[in-house]
Order: sequence, then C-alpha cells, then structure tokens
Amino acid sequence: MRRYHLSKKKIKEIRKSLAFPLWKDGAYEIFENDIVLILRDGKPAYFLWEGRYYPTVYFLLEETPSNYFVTVDMGAVRHVLNGANIFAAGVVDADPKIEENSVVYVRDEKYLKPLAVGIALISGKEMIYSKEGIAVKTLHYYGDKISKIL
Repeated sequence: MRRYHLSKKKIKEIRKSLAFPLWKDGAYEIFENDIVLILRDGKPAYFLWEGRYYPTVYFLLEETPSNYFVTVDMGAVRHVLNGANIFAAGVVDADPKIEENSVVYVRDEKYLKPLAVGIALISGKEMIYSKEGIAVKTLHYYGDKISKIL
C-alpha cells in the first residue's frame, strides 16, 4: 500500500486521462493498493480502470453533473447497490447525448443521487425506449470495495 501527494506534472497527466470531464481543484493524493485511487482532500475522487480515471460515486455526490446520467426506477436501486449491471427495463430516463461506450453515472428516480458509474452499452435514446438487454456495464457503485479501502 502506497499513499503520496501528486506533483503538478502528474496531475496534468491524470487530467488528460480522465474518462469523464469532471475536475475540481483541491489537494490531490494517489493511493495504490489492489486499486489505484486518486484522493481529493482525502476522499476518493477517481479510480483507475483500463488506463483511464473514472469519477467515484463519492465525488459525484459532491459535484453532480447535469449530463451523462441514467435514471433507474426505485425497484432497481437495491440491485445497483449490489453491483448489478443496469438493464434497459429499469431505466426511466437518460441523457439523450449518451452514445455507446460513453462513461455515465446511474442515479435513482426519487432523489436523483448518484449510485454507480459505468459504461453505456447502448445510446441514451435506446435506453429510454428499449426494454431488453443490458444498458450500462457497472464499474463502481456506492458501497463497493472503493468505499471500504480508506
């Protein structure tokens, strides 16, 4: 396990490797274990997956974007919080700008709070109208091992 502050040069490199265009200034550190995390002010902000940095649900709760969302019905929430992929049947709304392979965040329909981060397998428009198949591959969800690392 390693934890250290990031140099300005390393922060620039990381910003170029962001999978989702969301950045907020702060004190950044890197935490390396079986998962590589970027911490902002001591809290998990990004995780490394296949060479790119993705925002954590905890960062999205602080800085919730108004785009690239997938909204699921309340019946799907418990499955999402157990790490399930998002099925199109549970999607009630999605950003129409979402394209296949876009990075998205999943939120509940009642409180609109981020629950998970994933990769869209179909477009946002297809998610709304389709009722079959997997819409989002879940990479990280609230309560997974990232939350238990620190």
